[in-house]
Amino acid sequence: MRSQVKTLLSVVVTLSFVALLNGCYSDAEMQSAGKVITALPQEVAGCTFVGDVDTNGARAMMEQARLELKIKAVKLGATHLVETFVYPGVLTRSLLGVGLSARAYKCPAGKGPIVESKDGQKKYEIPPYEVFYPDENDAFLR
Repeated sequence: MRSQVKTLLSVVVTLSFVALLNGCYSDAEMQSAGKVITALPQEVAGCTFVGDVDTNGARAMMEQARLELKIKAVKLGATHLVETFVYPGVLTRSLLGVGLSARAYKCPAGKGPIVESKDGQKKYEIPPYEVFYPDENDAFLR
């Protein structure tokens, strides 16, 4: 029972944190970002490359990183994203996050996919704390 309460509390705190961070974007930005489609490289053949986008650091969740990339892609005039690289990053002394990079494309009507490609989304699991700080055994920091 105690484990279930801890898990539930953890989920509530995480979702609250995500909601708070997503509150930094306007409704228009969120709607525009929702129109950008994640694609595989071969799916954007015939589209124009408009630029590279990056989170420029770690975010707490992959969904936050994707949202930030899509908002940046919209500002470049992109309609599609091809995720290229996912990487770990330090959020705080004891909390790790994820960063994401992509290539932004503008596809004319009839080119590029019209729905998200789940295969085009990079997968990533944040490594354990010890990977980044192997010499620290201070339980207080965790």
